[in-house]
Amino acid sequence: MALIYPVLADAPEPEEESEPDFDELAADLSDQWLVEVEVGDDGDDACFGPVAARMAWDLAVELIGKRPEWNVSVVPLYVAEPADTIIGLFEDD
Repeated sequence: MALIYPVLADAPEPEEESEPDFDELAADLSDQWLVEVEVGDDGDDACFGPVAARMAWDLAVELIGKRPEWNVSVVPLYVAEPADTIIGLFEDD
């Protein structure tokens, strides 16, 4: 189904097949991440973490490689910013 991870609005367009910049994600969002797994409509969902950004990415890629029908999201565990600041990271005005 999908591998979902955050991308900052002002980040340059990544080259195809490139991995996210883990140092930038950790610095801008969180140094601890969760991997959320949704396997279907019957409520079989789970979260794994907290782990470092790179570990979360590696786990998510491995899961998607073995179960492409699952939705897997890599999300920051904690962001010490107000909601407006977080929204501004992802929206172009």
